[in-house]
Formats: sequence, C-alpha cells, structure tokens
Amino acid sequence: MNARTWLRDVLALSFLALSAILLQGYHYGFEDQAIWLPAIKKSLDPSLYPRDSIFFLAQTRFSFFPQIMASFIKFTSLPIDVSIFLGHLFSIFLVLLACLKLARLCFPHPLAQWAAVATIWVARLTPIAGPHLNLMDRYLHPRDLATGLLLLALVAVLRRSFTALLWIALAAAFHPTMAIFGAFHLAIQAWQQLSKLVIRLLGAFAALMLLVSVYYFKPLPNPAWHEILSTRPYLFPLKWPWYFWICTAAVFATLLWIAGIARKRELPVVQHLSRRILISGVIGIAGAFLITTVPAFERFIPAEPMRTLHLVYFLLVFLGGGLLGEAVLQSHPLRWFAFLFSIAAIFFIGNKIVYSSSPYIEVPGQLPRNDWVAAFDWIRRNTPTDALFALDPSYMTRPGEDHHGFRAFAEHSMLADWVKDRSVSALEPQLAIRWREEESAIANWQHFTLDDLLLLKQNHGVSWVVLERAANPSAQAAASLSCPYSNSAVLVCKLP
Repeated sequence: MNARTWLRDVLALSFLALSAILLQGYHYGFEDQAIWLPAIKKSLDPSLYPRDSIFFLAQTRFSFFPQIMASFIKFTSLPIDVSIFLGHLFSIFLVLLACLKLARLCFPHPLAQWAAVATIWVARLTPIAGPHLNLMDRYLHPRDLATGLLLLALVAVLRRSFTALLWIALAAAFHPTMAIFGAFHLAIQAWQQLSKLVIRLLGAFAALMLLVSVYYFKPLPNPAWHEILSTRPYLFPLKWPWYFWICTAAVFATLLWIAGIARKRELPVVQHLSRRILISGVIGIAGAFLITTVPAFERFIPAEPMRTLHLVYFLLVFLGGGLLGEAVLQSHPLRWFAFLFSIAAIFFIGNKIVYSSSPYIEVPGQLPRNDWVAAFDWIRRNTPTDALFALDPSYMTRPGEDHHGFRAFAEHSMLADWVKDRSVSALEPQLAIRWREEESAIANWQHFTLDDLLLLKQNHGVSWVVLERAANPSAQAAASLSCPYSNSAVLVCKLP
C-alpha cells in the first residue's frame, strides 16, 4: 500500500468515525460507564468513592482500561469528558480500520470492501438477541476497543502471522472476557494451520482446566449470589424467550447461505470465515449450555458465556454487507443511499424515543440537559467527598434519567443499586451478600417515610438522599429535611 492510498483510507475512516456520532448519537456517563468512568476517576484520585468502590472495582480490576485512560488524561491534561469522547472516536476508527483490512482479504472488488465497512458503520448499534449486547456501543466501552483488536487478530490469522497473539493480548488488556471468547473463535478459524503437536497440547490443557474447574469450582452455599443470578435470566440460554432462539437460528442459517454464495462466487476467504464462525458459534452455544446447567461450572456463569455470539453476529453483518455491495448496491448511488439511510433512520428514531430526556449528542464540556445529571453534578461540587448517598435503587430506569450513572457524575459513594451493582456483584459471591443487604434496605424506596430515611442513617451511615418530586411518601418526607438543591425532577436533601 502506497502513502497516498494509506492517507486516503485514514481520511475516509476518520470521516466515518465522526459521522457515526452524528448518525447514532453519543452519551457520557451512561449505561456501563456507570462502572468504568468511576474506575477511571478513582485511578486519577484514589480518595474518591471511599465507601463503595468495590462495586465497580470488582469488574474493572481485571482490565487495564481505567489505568490506560487515566494515564492518557494525565499525559494530555485534557478534561475527562473530552478524553472519553476522543477514546470513543478512536474505538470506532479502530473497528472500521480492522474491518477495511479484513474486507480486502475477503473481497477483490473495492465496492464490496467498502460496502462491508459501511454496513458495520451504519449498523454498529445492532442488538444481539439474548446476551444484552450490541455490535458496538454509543459511548466509550473497552469492549469496542477489544473488538477492533480481535478483528486485527483475525486478519493476522488469515495471513498466518503470529502477530495475532499480540493483538489478542492487547484485547485482553482492555476486556479479558471478550478476548477469551474472541481467541476461541480465532482458534477455530486457524484450526488447519496448527500443528498436530499444538492441537494435542491445547486439548490436554483444556482437559486439565476442565478437571481443575470441576474440583475447585463447586456449587456455592451463597443464597445472595444465587439470588442475583436468578434475576438475570438472559445468562441462561434455557430461559431465553423463543424469539431469541428464532433469531439465533436465522443467524446460523444465513451464515450457511453466505458460505454457499461465497463458494459459487469463488470467494474462498468469505467461505472460510462463514463456515468456521458457524462452527465456533455452535460449539460456543454448547459450552454455554454446559456452563449454565452443570452445577460444577456455575462459577463461570457471570462471564456470560452466550456473549460468544458477539463475533458471530459481527461477521454476519460484515460479510452480508460486503456481498450486498458486490451483488446489489454495486455502483448505483441511489441504492447505496436507500440502504444506508433506512438503517440509519431506524437507530436515530430509536435513540430519540428511548433517551428522550437527554441530548442526542452529549457534547464534551457541557452537562447533558437532564435534571438527574444536573443534580448529580451539584452533589459533586457541593457535598463532602466522604458523604454516603441513598437514592432509588432503580434510579437509572426512572423516567427522564436515561440510564446515566450517579457515581460517574456525582463522584460520591452510594448504597448499592439494582441495575449495575447487581450485575457486578455476580462476579464476586461474597460481594453479593453486601449487595443484598444494602439493596434490601432501600428496595421499598418509593414508599419511604422520614422514619425510613433516618433508619438508613442509623444502620448504614447515609448522610444525603436524592428524592424524586413525585407524589409519594419519600418526596413528602423532604418537607422535614434540609434540601439545598432541587429542580423539576429531584431534590437533594441532607439527613439530620
């Protein structure tokens, strides 16, 4: 590749990364950033979250992502929100770059290559039936960085290069779980390229790990931990709704169809990828059934084994887009416009409906126009760092809150919530006991009276509360409290 082609590709991919945000929106301190952003902030300032950091560190401690972002922020002296935005842009660019490299191995025609990239670009928010994932996210998540690195590893595998191991190691530094699932798929892709000795060693290692797992990871006598697992049915494929399985079957059938088309069109790499990802996908599902039904493996359930479908869906969209560009879109601008516009419109409308109380693009340097976030920011600036807050355990799902994280904005400790802390507590059986104790203390939040709030201070050391302005007992209790901040949605009150 000459310098001119390289520059053209970089400019084109940079444009696509920027336009992806215009098309699909951007959010800050949102969804899983309720976990990752506090971890970054604590890396920058260890004094933060003195009473509850275990509720996000239990997950983030397995990743170097918080430390990498904190180092970047220190080195550049950029504000945190600007750095996170740039990281999000880079993650999109990285995935699209990897897709372009992969497309050039799959398709000989440039139109098909860019069709595969453009399909991922416009459909990157496509949900995956079952494991609560999208192909990519509308905010910075280490999973997207790991996805880009795993795709680069796949390119290296197809080129029979040992640099695949480096890309997998880097992916593991950002998101170990996704790296493990990705490495499994890549091993199936590279199966014929491995020597018999290596295959035997891998088989012996897998058998040894299986025996060790059966011996050490025995069923836990921990009712709190089992309670958490029981509230997350998507972890168990046998509990999936029938339509999830219809979608999964359709994905595998489509991959088989793509393999047939690739054989007729003499696209050997496409045929190889679609067949192998189908095989590894089926094996992955079988492994997930094993993990979620055999008690000896229940400790692995929080790793969410059905997330092995992520790369299966990703390659389906990628390969399907490339074949569509080659066979249908070709060099017809109107067909390209109709295809891209129809998909972009679906995600645009969905974002506006689901997150109606927040800007479509949460611009760095500006707080989201959201009353809950405004209250969280006031807390950050006006209350003691060691204060412990209590608020509705399901606050992220309350009308108008739009899934923004309290810790991400307030930079203060809080009692465990039902949405994110519950998920993290599944990783640590002992943490699950504390989660159940704290969440149970505020489970009836919508009916709390002043006496209930004062009991939180007595039993848990809560010093501040965030109350909704709705007509319920907890809001009425605010009349007896000092509430130095309020807006149309919430009040921030100090317990006496």
